[in-house]
Amino acid sequence: MSEEWEEEILSRHRWGRPFFWFKTDKERATEEHAHLKKLWESAKPLDESLKAVMDQILALEICNWNLEESIEVLCAAIGAKKPARQGIGHVLSMTEERWKRIWSYYLTLRNWLPCEGRSGYDVLLRMCDFDRTIQNHIERLLGDRIELKELYVERLCLCLEFWLGGLFEQESAQMKAHENAVLAVEKEIKKHDPEGQILISMEFDGDGKLNPCHNKAFRRYDIIISSIGTGTWRAVMPMKGSDGFERADTLEKYLSPIESWIHGRRKEGEEEGELFDRIHASLGEQDDAKLFLASLLVSLLRSQQLAARKLTEKRKQKS
Repeated sequence: MSEEWEEEILSRHRWGRPFFWFKTDKERATEEHAHLKKLWESAKPLDESLKAVMDQILALEICNWNLEESIEVLCAAIGAKKPARQGIGHVLSMTEERWKRIWSYYLTLRNWLPCEGRSGYDVLLRMCDFDRTIQNHIERLLGDRIELKELYVERLCLCLEFWLGGLFEQESAQMKAHENAVLAVEKEIKKHDPEGQILISMEFDGDGKLNPCHNKAFRRYDIIISSIGTGTWRAVMPMKGSDGFERADTLEKYLSPIESWIHGRRKEGEEEGELFDRIHASLGEQDDAKLFLASLLVSLLRSQQLAARKLTEKRKQKS
């Protein structure tokens, strides 16, 4: 029976991704697993506190909005052999301030839709977006109201609700209601815009890329909203084409010091810097458990760093 960390290492969103997406690095997953397995044999069994640290490591991904801080927090958790107090990865990492910004987007979109009389969205909007910064931004992107825009905005609202309400169980009443509502709105959209690229792109994303913990969540919302406003997909927000490289470079600044700690050496040939020293200090003295956990953290994020670079290279070749 495999351990949870082994399943994560070999999964398609980790070391299985380079081969699954690009048909490269086929042996890398096996090599990473074998290397970590050796470290695991020396480190096991982990006590409950260290298991909790491992769970937090497994939860962090390259696309998380709070990636940099989370890596430093995890290094401190490994060094102390105690799980971080703050949430790590996915929706657990969301702060109150970030939730307020998500709510501001949702409430502004809901408030933009027509209704009989007056809605109560303004009351909550004044709490989340008291200076109207987000409201003005979204209203400017949407422009004048027409029926097709209203249908697209309704669909976007439904998909944001999917995340605001917490993840629904697959067979739950909420999930059934959500899926049926989305399908009903899409049916109406297709009557007005049967070959619309906006809907095709939104259908491809589903609810996935709208998740609020994604580092590009707000850019993605703006791409969709501005496309609805102009009636053309990405008319005012074309693909940047460099995001993957930038994200991979950011990640390297944090993984390099951890790797040098793992190998028991200082960084060679470069000025070490404050971040380098801070990570080394957080990790502290080496032992088998720490070496395994630090190596696991590096390996999981390296797999996604490699995939991010390859995906960006592929897109640049097509452009």
